[in-house]
Amino acid sequence: MDRKIDVAADFSPFPFGRISPRDGDFTGAKFRDDLLVKNFKLLKSGEKLIVDFTGVLVGIGSSFLSEAFGGAVEKGYISKSELLRALVIVSDDELYEKAIKKYIGEAQQVTE
Repeated sequence: MDRKIDVAADFSPFPFGRISPRDGDFTGAKFRDDLLVKNFKLLKSGEKLIVDFTGVLVGIGSSFLSEAFGGAVEKGYISKSELLRALVIVSDDELYEKAIKKYIGEAQQVTE
């Protein structure tokens, strides 16, 4: 069974910024640490992690996306290859998926 995170419902319709608390309560670091990491640990082989941005009411900035997804790789929570294999982005804006894959690719990976 695939896992799903509805960003607006499970986190906030207003995700913003890189690091809490300086950038607010709903930052990329908080999203990564509170939701992504928990779901990474629950993924079984072959399962997908669907991250749905469709209910988000603001544009999602690069700082949020970079910290959440690239930061997951840089902090060693998941490898680039595992994340790219499992991740499915759902959004009204295809640029989010492109940006997320770019940040994952640019992340300085701790281990593979």
